[in-house]
Amino acid sequence: MSMYNHIKFPHPDKNKNEEFIFEDQLFRNVKNRNETFEVLEFSKNDKGWTDELNEMSEKHIDFNHPIDDASRELCLEFLKIFDKSKDKVVLEVGCSNGRLINSITNKIDYKYIGSDAVKNKILSLSKKYYDIPFLIFDLLKNPFKKSICNALVMLNVLEHIENDNLALLEANKLLKENGILILEVPSGKFLYDGYDKKLLHYRRYQMNELVKKIENAGFEIEYKTHLGFLIFPVFAVVKLFNKIFKSKNIVTEQAKASSNILLKILLSIEKKFRKFYFPFGIRCYVCARKKL
Repeated sequence: MSMYNHIKFPHPDKNKNEEFIFEDQLFRNVKNRNETFEVLEFSKNDKGWTDELNEMSEKHIDFNHPIDDASRELCLEFLKIFDKSKDKVVLEVGCSNGRLINSITNKIDYKYIGSDAVKNKILSLSKKYYDIPFLIFDLLKNPFKKSICNALVMLNVLEHIENDNLALLEANKLLKENGILILEVPSGKFLYDGYDKKLLHYRRYQMNELVKKIENAGFEIEYKTHLGFLIFPVFAVVKLFNKIFKSKNIVTEQAKASSNILLKILLSIEKKFRKFYFPFGIRCYVCARKKL
C-alpha cells in the first residue's frame, strides 16, 4: 500500500468531481483506475520566466548556497520541534530544483508533496523522484477544496507572488488544523534592486510587515528571526552599490559573492545563537501555526 493512499487529490479538470490517489508512482483516478497521470497539472504561471533564468537555474542546480543550506537546516528543525501531527504530510510550495526534498525524505519521517507553478521544473523533478507526488499549480488558484497537509513550506516564494496576502490565505486553507507554515523571504525593503527584478521579486520584506501579513491570514507566530545577521552590513553595501550605480552584471556578481568560505563561517557562528532573535539579516524566517 502506498504511503500516500490516504491523501486525495482533485481532478486536474475542475469540471470533473473525481479524486486521485498516488500509488505505484502514478496518480490514479479512484473511480476510473485506468486514468493516470505522472504529475497533476492544475494551473501554471510562467509569467516573466525567461530562458536566462532557466539557464541560471540549471547552472546552479547542484550549487549549495551557504545561506540556503542554513535555511533548509532550520526548516528541518522547525518540522521536528513544532509539528506534532501523526500524518506528517508536508507540502512544499515552490519546490524549484528540489533541494529540500532529500533533506526531508532522508532525515525525517515525512510524506513529501512537491509543487511549483513552473511546469518544466516539476516535470524534471518527477522523473528524478518518481516515488513522490508532484503538482503543477499556482497558489493563487488553489485547486484543493480541503486541507491536505500538516506542514507547508515556502522558502523564497512569497516575494514572487504579486498578491502575497491572498497567497497566505490560500496557504492557510491547505493546512490542516493546528498545521504549521514555514516561510522565508528576502529581507530589507530598502535594498530592493535590479538583482531582485531579474529574479522576478515583487518586493523585499521588513519583519514587522511580514508578521502582520501572516497574522492577518489566520496564523499565530511560533518563531521568527533573520538569517545572515552577521553578513548583513556587507550585503547591504553591495545591494546599495548596485542600486545606485545600476551594475550590469548584478546577478553574476552577487552569486559569486555568496559562495565564499567566510560566509559559511559566519553562518555557523549564527547557528550557535539561534535561540536569540536577530533583529536584521538578509532573509526573514518565520514559523507560524494555523489558528484554531
